[in-house]
Amino acid sequence: MKRLSLILIFCFQFGLFAEAKTIYEVCQPEIVTYCQGVKQTKARILQCLKERGKNLSDACENAQSTLSDTMKTKSQGFCKEDVSEYCRWIIPGGGRILKCLFQHETSISNQCKTVLNEV
Repeated sequence: MKRLSLILIFCFQFGLFAEAKTIYEVCQPEIVTYCQGVKQTKARILQCLKERGKNLSDACENAQSTLSDTMKTKSQGFCKEDVSEYCRWIIPGGGRILKCLFQHETSISNQCKTVLNEV
């Protein structure tokens, strides 16, 4: 019985994981409308939607918020020094820190570039 319960829990969790959609899938109409020609990386799409996205669907808004939290956590770990050096005067919010990092992309650390170019 215990084994069956574990199998059912695993299958249920795997099913939820399999249903998780990427921002590219959830926000596909918004990306087509607002982000044509933008390099298809998570950070660039996020920054584009924050900067240009108007009237996003609720699903896209939620996906953007989730990705924003994830990117914030990653960038605080891998881009902290770059933000301190190049973007210290930027007020956080609305994708401004990402925009600043993109403007200094040739100068930032390789670990931060990796975060910014994650697909």
